Amino acid sequence: MGFLFAPAPAHATERTATLVDARGAVNIELGPSFVQQMFKAGVFIYGSSDVRLGLGDNLSMQVYFPLNGTSKASPTTVIKVDRETGGMDFFNGPMGTTAGLAALVVRRTGSTGFITGKLIGPYSMETGQFAETMPVFAMSSAHTKASGAGWTMTAFLSLTDQGAATLNTLLETNFFQAGARIGSLNADVLPTS
Repeated sequence: MGFLFAPAPAHATERTATLVDARGAVNIELGPSFVQQMFKAGVFIYGSSDVRLGLGDNLSMQVYFPLNGTSKASPTTVIKVDRETGGMDFFNGPMGTTAGLAALVVRRTGSTGFITGKLIGPYSMETGQFAETMPVFAMSSAHTKASGAGWTMTAFLSLTDQGAATLNTLLETNFFQAGARIGSLNADVLPTS
């Protein structure tokens, strides 16, 4: 009697994805209404390490995660921002609490997907450093297209249940709502090898 073991489809795709070194940028745009509500709630975002922030004319916020020689990508499906360890820092002014979002992985499956990242909380003498990787943003209307030797990916973004709950816990707020449309993603990827 023989046995046939087949990996689950999600894991099979992840294992067989051929990742190459990549450069470019992942740009998360936070929509103006989300930014205004966030500011009114006393929550602010800062860029740390290589991450850059920009405020658009319409009060949208652009958060650029650069891809460098240690970042990896699989054409049209996966982008890993490997070297970034600081990323996007959230700060709740009234409560004085912080949360960091680092080590992004953008994974598209058809017209949907997720952006997973490591949410990092403040250090506590009792519990140590909170650092857990989870799906933070859900993608919808995901689309990719060839762009020269590389490719671009676009999608609309909303907060996942786990991402919203964890941010609320770390920041001691109730601002982040599961399913809230926060903006969009626009990534440009060019293989370096």
